[in-house]
Order: sequence, then C-alpha cells, then structure tokens
Amino acid sequence: MRLSLALVLAIAVGVAAFAVLRDDDGATQDTGSVTLVGDSLNVGIEPELGKQLPGWQIDAHDRVGRATPEGIEELRDLDRRLAPVVVISLGTNDPDGSEREFRRLVDEAIDVVGPHRCLVWATIVRDGAARTGFNHELEEARSEHRNVRLVDWATLIAGSPELLAADAVHGTPEGYERRAEETADAIRGCPET
Repeated sequence: MRLSLALVLAIAVGVAAFAVLRDDDGATQDTGSVTLVGDSLNVGIEPELGKQLPGWQIDAHDRVGRATPEGIEELRDLDRRLAPVVVISLGTNDPDGSEREFRRLVDEAIDVVGPHRCLVWATIVRDGAARTGFNHELEEARSEHRNVRLVDWATLIAGSPELLAADAVHGTPEGYERRAEETADAIRGCPET
C-alpha cells in the first residue's frame, strides 16, 4: 500500500511538472540553445538573458553599431551553426527611409533561419520613439510566419520611457533587465520545431 501511494505521488508530481513546463501553444520552458545576432541592444541583454534562461546555451554574435545588412551577413555566415532559437536585434542603426530594404533583409533572415527554427526579433526604438515603419515590417513578417516572435521593445518604452538611457537609444540597467525578461518570454513561447 505504501509503495503504491508513493508511486501515485511520484506520477502526480511528474504530471504537474510537465504541465508547468508546457504552455497552451505547446512550447516548452525547458533548457535549450539560442544564437544572438545583433547590435548594442543585444550586447546589453546578454548577461541578463543568461540569468533569465538558466541552463540555456547562449551563443552571442553581437556588435555595437551594427546595421541590418552586416547583421544578416553574420547570420548567413552562421547558417548551419544556428541554434534552434535565433534572437535578432537589428534596425536601430539603419538609415531613415530604408524600410523597404529592411523588409527585404528581414525576409532574408527568415529564409536563413528556416521553418524549423524560431526567430525572435525586437521592435525598434531610436531617439526615444518607435521606428514605426521598421516595426510595421516586423509585424507583417510575424503575421506571415508562425515561427517568428517579436519582443515589443517599442511598446515597453512607450509605457515606461525611464527604461531608456539618456541617449534615448540604449536601455538603462533596468531597461536591459526588462528587455531580457521579454526576450526570454518570447523564447519560451517559441513553437517546438
């Protein structure tokens, strides 16, 4: 009798743990690996993302001042070495009026990542304001591809402008912490591929 009660309790704990790790979309919150390709905003979240995703392997390929064309070239170079989840932060350093080229590069990134990986991309803020045209292109890409997730940095900043540093581009320490939290949530929400 004692053995069967222990067995029932062990099974119940296992089922409860599985339920906690699995969300409604079938995504898991288990460990995994992620590749980062981006600019200084990704550099800023690197240490915090490690705290948010304990046990995850994080392979960072970020560079301060990187514009989207260079970032996509880096992504292409990494191609077969990309993790199942790819986190991109690009667009902040692109010139105004280059939304059409940005969208072409977003589509290229989606092609490189492919349908069997998850692509997480942060919306863009520069000079304290959302880059609406760029963010529109990201929203459209998300609506067209089930494996694309967005970290809505622009909405987060609109509601909490104090999360931006004095340069109105980069995050404060708390801003990077919040961005890393949102990024980790997006990663955990990725579909299983």
